[in-house]
Amino acid sequence: METRDELRAWLKEGPHRSALLAVHGVGSKTVDYLGALVGGSHVAVDVHLRAFARQAGVETTTYQGLRRVYERTADLLGHDRGGLEHAVWNYMSNGKN
Repeated sequence: METRDELRAWLKEGPHRSALLAVHGVGSKTVDYLGALVGGSHVAVDVHLRAFARQAGVETTTYQGLRRVYERTADLLGHDRGGLEHAVWNYMSNGKN
């Protein structure tokens, strides 16, 4: 790969995500964050997004479950998934928790 667009397209393919996850030390958050860095609309669940979900009464606590909650919420509201993630992250990281 030589461009950001090529990496973004590569990350969209399921087997490639699995290949990255097989690398020691690489988890779902890292793969999602990489996707966001190359212009994809990804939700990388971190401590800020977990805290916001907890305050909102979201019962699921798994990474995949929380990611699905954020993605579905963004879709229902008509917002970009990455944009919603960024808004929540900014809100929580600025001491709003």
